[in-house]
Amino acid sequence: MHVADVRFGERGTDYLYGVDCVEEIVEAVARLAENAESAVFVVDRKVLTHAEPVLAGLGRRMAVHLFVLDAAERHKRLALVEAILEYAVERGADRRSPMVAMGGGLTGNVAGLAAALLFRGIRLVHLPTTPVAAFDSVLSQKQAVNLSAGKNLGGTYLPPSLIACDLTWLTSIPRRDLLTGVAEMAKNVLAMVPPEEPTFLRAVAGLEHRPADSFVALCRLGIEAKLPMLLRDPRERGEAVIFEYGHTVGHALEIVTDGDVSHGEAIAWGMLVAAETSAMLGYLDRSEVDRHHRLLARLRLPSPDARLGPVDRTVLRTVLRGDNKRGYLACGAEEIPMVLLAAPGVPVTQANGRPLSAVPEKIVLAAFDRVAEGRGRADG
Repeated sequence: MHVADVRFGERGTDYLYGVDCVEEIVEAVARLAENAESAVFVVDRKVLTHAEPVLAGLGRRMAVHLFVLDAAERHKRLALVEAILEYAVERGADRRSPMVAMGGGLTGNVAGLAAALLFRGIRLVHLPTTPVAAFDSVLSQKQAVNLSAGKNLGGTYLPPSLIACDLTWLTSIPRRDLLTGVAEMAKNVLAMVPPEEPTFLRAVAGLEHRPADSFVALCRLGIEAKLPMLLRDPRERGEAVIFEYGHTVGHALEIVTDGDVSHGEAIAWGMLVAAETSAMLGYLDRSEVDRHHRLLARLRLPSPDARLGPVDRTVLRTVLRGDNKRGYLACGAEEIPMVLLAAPGVPVTQANGRPLSAVPEKIVLAAFDRVAEGRGRADG
């Protein structure tokens, strides 16, 4: 079992991760909740099999109130949060009851927002079961749901009290989803820690035959890439906005396709569009755009024309205008706030210190079309 001290400013949270370590995870959750009579356990229906031994272990120590959800993007709304809150109160949860979230990033966000609201804040435990969650989304205080205008527009901050992952949970993910699920680690390499590219490539290459070793390496990469910025910028409002590289178009794709394009795949396309935008504006060399394509090719993305071609550009434009980074810098009505790169690991930073730029939407949409048509590569 590996233990990482994840710090959100001065607040520390243990992240326990390893292989075949469910018993240790149960003990850790039980220690955290030793003064509680009950726990609220929010789980994605798809991972109930993984949850069974955790539920059994906790059930021997306290009452466990099980709330099962279907983790679809269309359900990531305030109505689901309210349903969790009503369920918890009806079953006698109190201020000492922890909220345990087991599933992917969507489950963690929904349960996290419910934990922040219940009695004005109860303890939150993340048990991630997907690469996106385990390597990235649990490493944040941000808890949010979608509104009609866009992704993650309603939310707040709540640091988890414990994060724990048995990496064998990730082995049940279909290979295609597993590969696109590590897109956030590709983002870390391209936007924050380019020297770690060999580590990333070895881990991706080993996913088929040495998944346990690969998961450990990817988990460490996610933690070590984000930790320094979370320490200095725990609410991700300053330099840590770099975590949003690829997320402007990525989040819009998730909304426009109603979740048909998964988060990991969407972020991969979003990074290609961000790189293309950076190049079109003269910030990023074309050879580095090609580097994006080579790195993300390891994720075996579907053909861009099949996934991006059918996207309605008018709807995409409307969703982009509602991006949740708007307000961090002055943007005109036809400008989109985006994280851009001048080089791998070097964001384009404005006078306010944030790695954000106001980009004309016609440039963003032109970059999107280039990627969709396969014209983004340096040799294309």
